[in-house]
Amino acid sequence: MRDDPASLEDIERVFGRYRPLVSSFGALTDALLAKRAPVVWAHPDRTTRDALSASLACDGVDSETVGWEPTALRLTNTERPGLRWQHAAGLFYVQDEASMLPVRLLDPQPGERVLDLCAAPGSKTARIAFALGNRGTLVANDRSAGRLAAMSSTIRRLGIRNVTCTVMDGVKVPIEAGRFDKVLVDAPCTAEGTAHKSSAWRRSPEGFRSWIPGLQRELLKRAIRLCRPGGRIVYSTCTLAPEENEAVVNAVLAELSGRVRLLPVAPIEGLVISPSVQAWGGVRFAPELSRAVRIWPHLGKATGFFMAVLEKDPEAVEEAEASTPISAIADDARSSDVLRRFGDDFGLPSEVFAGHRLLERGTYARLVPDDHRVPAGARHVATGLEVTRNRARNPKLSTAGGMSLGRVASKQVLQLSTRGAKSYQARESIPLIECEALLGCEHDGYVIVRFGEHALGLGRIVRSGTQGELVSEFPKAWSI
Repeated sequence: MRDDPASLEDIERVFGRYRPLVSSFGALTDALLAKRAPVVWAHPDRTTRDALSASLACDGVDSETVGWEPTALRLTNTERPGLRWQHAAGLFYVQDEASMLPVRLLDPQPGERVLDLCAAPGSKTARIAFALGNRGTLVANDRSAGRLAAMSSTIRRLGIRNVTCTVMDGVKVPIEAGRFDKVLVDAPCTAEGTAHKSSAWRRSPEGFRSWIPGLQRELLKRAIRLCRPGGRIVYSTCTLAPEENEAVVNAVLAELSGRVRLLPVAPIEGLVISPSVQAWGGVRFAPELSRAVRIWPHLGKATGFFMAVLEKDPEAVEEAEASTPISAIADDARSSDVLRRFGDDFGLPSEVFAGHRLLERGTYARLVPDDHRVPAGARHVATGLEVTRNRARNPKLSTAGGMSLGRVASKQVLQLSTRGAKSYQARESIPLIECEALLGCEHDGYVIVRFGEHALGLGRIVRSGTQGELVSEFPKAWSI
């Protein structure tokens, strides 16, 4: 939430210019600055919205459905959902309601190759990854390696396998990376629509406000160039400024006349979507801009957002360099041996690894779909889901691997009670006599820890005489 109250002078200085665009300026500013109930979406492979709602209710957290998004819940009596065990277990992700819409408009489909050009911290990347069925190729790029660190944690916690993270200036992503069926440009902006949780809108210097539209135009043009003919591009921001929204799209449409067109956005039941601004600063935008949309925070429960859906001309003539091959993941016989060992150790059915292999590059060996293609010409940070240390003599399954695979394990499984699950995530040791069950535990050592049907991670069974305990291996950074 905001770190200090906003003054009337701050409100007028930043938002006063939007008076002509809304029927009630007071309602707008009240909505921008009001506290909002957090919204979460359920992990599609680990739970359902209704099951998540019931689980949260058991912990005293009330929720209501978000009518237009079948995976989402609004939590009505808590402000810190990230401290819940369900979050640490990767059962849900916290995301502003309006921020979910760009991926819905992008409409990624299994088998498509998708680029998230300005991806960190990864909320939209995660939704794209699951829309693709956690297979195929999703490239998540950001110019800041530091911002990608948050995405790395998201990838591990949610068990995302089909993402290659790259760190590059978005306007310089090379054509050698290959063409994409869909490209999302969630552009850096002045973030006025998120005033309810940050005071950054008050501190944005005028120099930044005048400079950022130029970068946004270049990012959108690069996205269009990287998209295949007939492909789709979604441009979005979380600001109200027409200079960063309609004016950016209008300028790019004029510069690339005939090579890209705006698509209309169909009404979405349960979400108030408004037409885009048609004129600003004495400039009337092209009639086509009426197809772009806004979410005004005072007209519903969602925060401020702008979105435009573009389609590249199917007849567009591409540069010769576009045919540069895309590097594929090399096969490695060792990967089959490591996966087979994990299968044997934890009783994992062979089909959980079907269509996957290990990519042994850098510190970790990572589980990657075999139809994933790493982009050429880009600076890679990581690909796939880390499941063990690379080239380890005795490979140990990672926490991320245990959470992703442990639901179907039948050996070396330790079942915990509600109290035990919370103790485990707090990195506390638990006497074995307090555990609910040991399933197929043929020896001491590493076990997959579960609560109900949910895999929480890894632990170790150690014994001293007749006594035994579970030692938590839950990551310190995730500890509750």
